[in-house]
Amino acid sequence: MDIKVSVSDWGAHELLDSGEKLKLERFGDAVVIRSEPKAWWAKSRPELWKTAHARYLDDDKKNSRWLFYKKINAPVLDFKGVKFAAKFMDGSKHLGVFPEQSPHWDFIANAAKGRQNPKLLNLFGYTGAATLVAAKNGWLATHVDASKPSVDWARNNQRLSGLEEKPIRWIVDDALKFAQREARRGSKYDAIVLDPPAFGRGPKNELWKLEKMLPQLLQACQNILSDNPLFVMMTLYSIEASALMAKNMLESFFPRLKTECGELALRGNPMPLPLSIWAVASAK
Repeated sequence: MDIKVSVSDWGAHELLDSGEKLKLERFGDAVVIRSEPKAWWAKSRPELWKTAHARYLDDDKKNSRWLFYKKINAPVLDFKGVKFAAKFMDGSKHLGVFPEQSPHWDFIANAAKGRQNPKLLNLFGYTGAATLVAAKNGWLATHVDASKPSVDWARNNQRLSGLEEKPIRWIVDDALKFAQREARRGSKYDAIVLDPPAFGRGPKNELWKLEKMLPQLLQACQNILSDNPLFVMMTLYSIEASALMAKNMLESFFPRLKTECGELALRGNPMPLPLSIWAVASAK
């Protein structure tokens, strides 16, 4: 059984070092330190850590915040013509983009080739990276996220990228409820992207628990996948999940498609940093 490691290689972002449950990264011109529970090893390049502009402090969850060592503006990052405005926000260590997912963006861009106006549904779409890459490369994209600020952020990224004319549907909704309603409407999509959290709340305080609700979500996705689908892609960050588990889940709901699985990692010096698992069920 092969488990593939997909490593991000994106010039706008660089993993400078990792270790002691921390990671040192460059986003554009900004060098930041963030916690990383999967970095169990010792730091390899301790001298580089003094170059950081900022560190996110989250030992005390109630008072999590950014600490700035040097003045730095939040960068605008470019991925092959798609632009993302990063932000430093107290209460979140994330800057608005997950660089390790860049291999998936390439997959999405290439999968549309040869198909006229394919339809893609991006559930838990966050700030729109996969959605905007899809729209730029010929997909008719529908973006769903329960957070209105995240969808507004994604729409701003659309403007920054010069993609205002692209036919993107922006939906603020609970992902499961939206997919279930789409099934009742008879809507169909040629590809579905899933990036569900381990735990979360919908716009009306709907409770989301991955282990309980993922089967329901995949059932809804099964009902809205077209008769000639291209792929279903799922990324999981839950520490309890495994790549083989994700593969088994997709195989059970999409048996007609070929399924593979692996990990997403950041290219590091001297070692890569694994961050999430993935599974893709595709027609190829």
